Amino acid sequence: MKPVDDARTIPGWMEGALQMRRLIRRLKERLGVEDIGGEPLEQLVLRYARLRPPEPRLSLRAYDPSWPQRFEQERTRLLQALTDEPVVDIQHVGSTAIPGLSGKNIIDLAVAVRTPLDAPRYGEVLGSLGYRFHGPSPIDPGFSWFWRLHEDGALVIHLCDARAVWFTNLLRSRDYLREHPSEREAYERLKHQLASEPGQSWLEYSVLKSHLLQQLTARANTWAEAREGSGA
Repeated sequence: MKPVDDARTIPGWMEGALQMRRLIRRLKERLGVEDIGGEPLEQLVLRYARLRPPEPRLSLRAYDPSWPQRFEQERTRLLQALTDEPVVDIQHVGSTAIPGLSGKNIIDLAVAVRTPLDAPRYGEVLGSLGYRFHGPSPIDPGFSWFWRLHEDGALVIHLCDARAVWFTNLLRSRDYLREHPSEREAYERLKHQLASEPGQSWLEYSVLKSHLLQQLTARANTWAEAREGSGA
């Protein structure tokens, strides 16, 4: 039998696996790390590859002062709908939660609840409000991800255990950027640089951004712990 040496005969799944391995190798060489936030790089890439978010056609825009108001309106709506559920907190997170930072018109809400985190049960309530379940959140595989699209953007819920480390990390990173204009400007500059690189896939951009956020989170945690220790 003649050996197979024509790349066109490689099955699609095998070609995809080879592309994934090349991507992981390229990211390791570029970042010089084996893991991001304690999660092996291979695992992070594969986890992100399984994400199936909707694809609203949104681009970066300047900070919109109406974003906090939109969050408050949705927070009120959610609290009314979840009145019988053990909701601990609902926080505005992500780029739209940081005054002066550009972002897509996506309002990210971290909805923290007491365990057990029963995604199907919450899904019924959130579904009645127009949200659709999209599996685990990219923030943490223990978070559940719900999207509600509208004609000019989206509302995105990250449903989590109130004791989750990444819930605390989200709030600390947000507050750190709010309090440190130079860090906010540097983060925005680096984010724009990543997004503008030619020929870059959404998957590669997401992993690179995750690495950037992990570095930011480490600085934010140091700042928050020092402030908490001083009683500020």
